[in-house]
Amino acid sequence: MRLAQFIQTNTEQLLEEWEEAVLEIAPDLEGENPEALRDHARSMLKFISEDLATAQTQDESASKALGKGKPSTADTGGQHGTHRLRQGMSMLQVVQELRALRARVTKAWGVEQQGLTEKDVDELVRFNEAIDQLIISSITSFSAIKDQVSRLVEAMLKTSPDPAAIFEPDGKYLYLNKAMADLVSSTPRDAVGKTPQELGSDLASDLLEAIGTAVTTGQTQRREYHHHSPSGYELYLDYQLVPVYNDRNEIEAIIKTSRDITERKKTDYEAWRNANFDSLTGIANRRLFIDRLEQTLLEAERNSSTFALLFIDLDRFKQANDQLGHEAGDRLLALVAKRIGSSVRAIDTLARLGGDEFTLILKDTGRSGAKEAARALLTSLEQVFEVDSHRVHISGSIGLTFFPEDGLTVSQLMHNADQAMYTAKENGGQQVQVYEPWMAESESEHMRLNRELNDALRDNQLEVYYQPIIDIRTGAISRAEALLRWNHPRKGLLTPDAFLSITEHSGMTDQITAFVLEQAVTSSLLWRDLHDQAFPININESPASFVTRSLVDQWRSRLTHIGLDDSQITLELTPESLRNISASGFNPIRSLGLAGLRLHLAIDDFGIEPFSLSALQEFKLESVKVDRNLIKDVGQGGNADDVLEAIIAMTHAINVQVIGVGVERVEQLQFLSAAGCDYAQGFLFSRPVSQDDFAELLTRDRQINPS
Repeated sequence: MRLAQFIQTNTEQLLEEWEEAVLEIAPDLEGENPEALRDHARSMLKFISEDLATAQTQDESASKALGKGKPSTADTGGQHGTHRLRQGMSMLQVVQELRALRARVTKAWGVEQQGLTEKDVDELVRFNEAIDQLIISSITSFSAIKDQVSRLVEAMLKTSPDPAAIFEPDGKYLYLNKAMADLVSSTPRDAVGKTPQELGSDLASDLLEAIGTAVTTGQTQRREYHHHSPSGYELYLDYQLVPVYNDRNEIEAIIKTSRDITERKKTDYEAWRNANFDSLTGIANRRLFIDRLEQTLLEAERNSSTFALLFIDLDRFKQANDQLGHEAGDRLLALVAKRIGSSVRAIDTLARLGGDEFTLILKDTGRSGAKEAARALLTSLEQVFEVDSHRVHISGSIGLTFFPEDGLTVSQLMHNADQAMYTAKENGGQQVQVYEPWMAESESEHMRLNRELNDALRDNQLEVYYQPIIDIRTGAISRAEALLRWNHPRKGLLTPDAFLSITEHSGMTDQITAFVLEQAVTSSLLWRDLHDQAFPININESPASFVTRSLVDQWRSRLTHIGLDDSQITLELTPESLRNISASGFNPIRSLGLAGLRLHLAIDDFGIEPFSLSALQEFKLESVKVDRNLIKDVGQGGNADDVLEAIIAMTHAINVQVIGVGVERVEQLQFLSAAGCDYAQGFLFSRPVSQDDFAELLTRDRQINPS
């Protein structure tokens, strides 16, 4: 039987043997379906059998011997090489499987023939030539694709901004792209054949150690590296080293790929710094302070050492802030932090807890050393500060406590230092007070409420109540006053009179005022009328926080942050606040002028002082609230009647509205109405109620008095 006929007749059997040979040569292909393994074998056997059945000249035979024979129409060998490359086989494996095919065909045919004639030998030669042609065609295709991929990969690596390299197992560079060459201050040509150490790279030791581990373990290594360039540029890299195996399962190279994570590191650092450092002074904040205090305590326990904790509250800071304004007050706090920080050691921790309160941890310090340091700090604070060309004099009240004598826990130490500081403050300030055990038994109500007020903010114990303000002409609810209440867990509902002074001392006024404002704005926008107008609400701004220029900064920030484009908020000032504004030499209405900003000013507890009357026009005040002592006595034919009538007449003459507060009797309301008063507020109409209760009250009122 001729060889061509033998191949055609036994194709299926030969394909099965082909499949066995492929799995022996490339075990990684185990599990592939038979068609994927045999791929183009059927076409190649067909090509061979057709080639054998076709006559050829001696020249054609010679060309085949050189691998230049006429290719099959479909270039079966080339397709086979490309397909095998995509399956992950090497060039050697492609050659091996074609040789295995040759061996199996010739052996099977030889057995069939039982001896070869001269013509059979000629066919066998042509068969070998055909196989050689297929091998060369497959290798050519395989190499072309491989070369193309290599070129593309190299081009990609060259243009990549991330450093990449290939190392020999001993750490010498086989290849590196430009980014990697720049990193080691070399060129790709000069670096090849050298180790990072020979190039003097600052990443040499870490990189060579990682390469050695990858070679020894055969496992991918991943590291982070912080690079400092000679020019001062810092670069953070996340890189991995991947072992590459040859056909003998030996590591022939290590590929290094890198990713620039500098921006991520910077972002992470900024987030960490914002979370742990005070943005105003640059020193540690409460969060970092607590962490440092916990670490210091654990360290002292292990080493049987001592440390001191200082609480520092500035004396006369509020007065300076009132005179200079909020921005200057902030600069003063930054100067205080800088002055304190310049006198403490690197191992100590200075922090700002908030407002004008600072803390200081003095590590490895005994009682005498800590007292001396505290007195020196007090003397330093008493030295004049230069703020915006102003000479500012302040001082400090310092509470001092020690570990382990005064406390064994963070909470104990903080509480004791706080008590000692309050004792110094209550004794006139400008002094250092060391904690004494008797202080634990004599904690003042003021100190206790201050501690509990911190918890109140955190535990949502504060609530805003609303008292209606009535339009005397229509009897309808026209606006409301927002009033803060504290749902104290033991004392019940507390009004601001019980804790306002605490907020001013502790620096919590801004936090609480911001809370009231946000609640009031929410309600103002929630209780829109039928014309979609926001409901007017009055807010009592604390005299402590309404400090001249700070009004501009704080309220502009609050109003624009919350988005009050269409809310109606009126800020009620005391006559004292108004005098402070006038003395400061600026007009808050002009300073607060923002497009769409609805903020109005009013005076609470208005009397007959000439200054207050002249200020009505200067500051374009919207309304005045008459002193409740006048309201108490009106309608009885006394001086109060004449004074109130005069106030109403004068304020109306300059287009300012009048609100009578503390109205409790019908006679008072009747007199106010007859005198031309615009609005009334008091228990006659309603006590201050919760947000939900006021919403119901307003709904019923709008049903009775639709506008």
